[in-house]
Amino acid sequence: MLLNDLKKGTKVLEIDSDLMQAVVLSRPNRFLVKARCGDEILDVHIHDPGRLKELIFPGSMVKIRKAGGLRTSFSITSCILDGEEILLDTRFHNKIAESFIEGGFQREVAHGDSRYDFSINNGYVEVKGCTMQYGNYVIFPDAPTVRGTKHIRNLTAMKKSGLDTNLIFLLFRKNTAFFYPNELTDPIFSSAFFDAVDANVKMAFPRFSMKGGKIFFEGMNQIGKKPF
Repeated sequence: MLLNDLKKGTKVLEIDSDLMQAVVLSRPNRFLVKARCGDEILDVHIHDPGRLKELIFPGSMVKIRKAGGLRTSFSITSCILDGEEILLDTRFHNKIAESFIEGGFQREVAHGDSRYDFSINNGYVEVKGCTMQYGNYVIFPDAPTVRGTKHIRNLTAMKKSGLDTNLIFLLFRKNTAFFYPNELTDPIFSSAFFDAVDANVKMAFPRFSMKGGKIFFEGMNQIGKKPF
């Protein structure tokens, strides 16, 4: 069961690491960013495999932390765009989502040929993180997602079979009010999304702000009218 009643301004996560500001130089591949921090040029891991073209580009500002990776010693935590700090490390998503789940749950549970972020009572919860803004909308995905489409189709089928299925879209753009699937980038996902809506898969669209290593709940977005 999803909760919608956290008070605005509630802190949902504090990242216990020293964050350092750096400037992006390039993104050689989807998991690696070269950045300048002070006088050093560093190889920095980025855990979000999305395109993030509006957030990660030469000259953009990021906050990084030390991390014990196999190939890099630093990891991107967030970026700063027009004064807004935006969480980019997807490893924190499930911890944030736990704020919206009532009662007992299990993490990372398999059902059929897929794994879901949580199981709850007679059902499952899948979590998606969203950072792409379009006007006062957050849109998802920013790149075609075969895995995301499979998840949402499976949740729809599970709902029709009598299970309790839930989607939490974590929205990391504070100056927004609505959510809409990005049919321009992935029309197949968009179609699956509205099939899930029609099947009454439960959905929540909590919106967050970030300051330093602290992430705050800012309210709930709603599915808006088609913005494109």
